[in-house]
Amino acid sequence: MLIVIYLCAFELMMGFSVAKKATAASSTIADLVSRAEKSVSKNDLAGMVDVADAIFVPYSVNNLSLKITGVKVDANKQATVAWSWSNTGAAPYVVGATVKVPDDMLIASTFLVHSELSVGHELLLYLPALSGQNIKNITIPREFFFRQRVGNNITCNDC
Repeated sequence: MLIVIYLCAFELMMGFSVAKKATAASSTIADLVSRAEKSVSKNDLAGMVDVADAIFVPYSVNNLSLKITGVKVDANKQATVAWSWSNTGAAPYVVGATVKVPDDMLIASTFLVHSELSVGHELLLYLPALSGQNIKNITIPREFFFRQRVGNNITCNDC
């Protein structure tokens, strides 16, 4: 019985560690992009995948999905997409589309960077007969909004 408890605790700790890394990666990516003074490019944003990979060491990254969006909040506190990028190559959101922003981040005439990261994690399941096959693969999503550090707009001409 103690061995079973130990193995379950080990699986939980692995899952929590990957979830912690996903939180750190999404936060770091939004923070780095929000430090841009005037503009970013697709190459800059594509480099954020390498940032995520570096944060996840020593774990391997499975099915990494990364979306980075520039959000413009106008004087009337209406948040809209200024530009968006995804590691799949297609823009995930239409320019001008309305964005739901947390109330504490919704300040007139500001610019926000929204990062959405999700990563797949395979549970080791030392005891698959007790836990079932339907929870073997899980997806861990994380998202962050960061206010631009300098200035009031970040452009992305090739997004």
